[in-house]
Amino acid sequence: MECGVFHTPYMRPGRKDKDTFEYSLLLAAACDKFGYRDFMVGEHGMQAWENIPNPELLIVAAAQITERMRFAPMAHIVPLHNPSTLAIQIGYTSQLLEDRYFLGVGAGSWENEAVLRGQPGDLSEAHPRLMEGLEVMDKVWRQEPFDFEGKYYKAARLDGQIDPGSVASHGEFKVKDGEEYHLTADHSPHGGADGLEIAVTGLSKNSPSHRLAGERGWTPISFYGGSALLRSQWDTYSEAVRSIGGTPQGSRFKIARDVFVAKTDEEAKEKAKNGALGLAWQKYLMPVYQKYRILQGFIDDADHKVDIDDVDLDYLADNVWLCGSPDTVIEKIEKTFDLAGFRYGQLAVNTHDAMDDPEPWIESLRLFATEVVPNVPVEGTHETVAVG
Repeated sequence: MECGVFHTPYMRPGRKDKDTFEYSLLLAAACDKFGYRDFMVGEHGMQAWENIPNPELLIVAAAQITERMRFAPMAHIVPLHNPSTLAIQIGYTSQLLEDRYFLGVGAGSWENEAVLRGQPGDLSEAHPRLMEGLEVMDKVWRQEPFDFEGKYYKAARLDGQIDPGSVASHGEFKVKDGEEYHLTADHSPHGGADGLEIAVTGLSKNSPSHRLAGERGWTPISFYGGSALLRSQWDTYSEAVRSIGGTPQGSRFKIARDVFVAKTDEEAKEKAKNGALGLAWQKYLMPVYQKYRILQGFIDDADHKVDIDDVDLDYLADNVWLCGSPDTVIEKIEKTFDLAGFRYGQLAVNTHDAMDDPEPWIESLRLFATEVVPNVPVEGTHETVAVG
């Protein structure tokens, strides 16, 4: 099993952007040292608790101080951007990082982000804008002439600007009549449009994002909300993969969860409840998870059932978070495999604001990478486990 990081991050309102940026670099350097595979950075322009509006700036900076770890914006909210500009930005970053970059895309889920861009607050345009925007982006990356006019976007590339064959084979542009002023830059992704790994995130049951991932051969990512939700997402993804003649592989799935590991269960629970993880849930995540009843999936999986309004930090530490000693966290992960009916390939740790006292948080990241993940068997990861 691989370990990753989902760096939303959940930062306390009032943190300066510069401080969040520097804290993010601290975490990235530590995670690379510990052997994390992926560091995925959220994109949010309006949420005080989720405050990185331009993931590429952080990604490029973090790549300079790390050696192996891959990076991705997770996700670029395509409907909030001009797709041609976004395509160039992504291609440029991909060329800088080469094989250490992959792309996350999404439709967005925050009404205030859409309204700020003059779009409907009910998000009715989000999915069609996503699909149309992706079509434009793909055309930009292919470095070929096109003329596109859709419902939301209009874009064109003039003929005769660039010879993609010469770029691919010789790394130089062909010149017409000795003139070069008309030449355009190649900001297609490293490896070309078809070589870029693309991922999508999903939270809902029977997620359309996971269906899209299956249909297009993209990487599915889930925010864990209980085994029934994850199983429905796996079924949706698997059905889509089979519809194009493929074989679903659990190893493609990445799951984002809250994790805190310490030497003992007691230490882990105490530090999680009274640290960054507990604060974020009390102030921000608990109301959101209760409002949308995401917590119900965890309650349904737990041996001890409570009313959703009675969930407290103790219940979260025992039943919602992957919190405990390495052995306890391994047991909790194995339980999710059994309940969901398949073995996913990567577990990504959600990050929280431990800026004032980062040592316990970094130690938790170390223990997860060195004492938990290596002891989670990967046999069967590529196979579908029958759900009875």
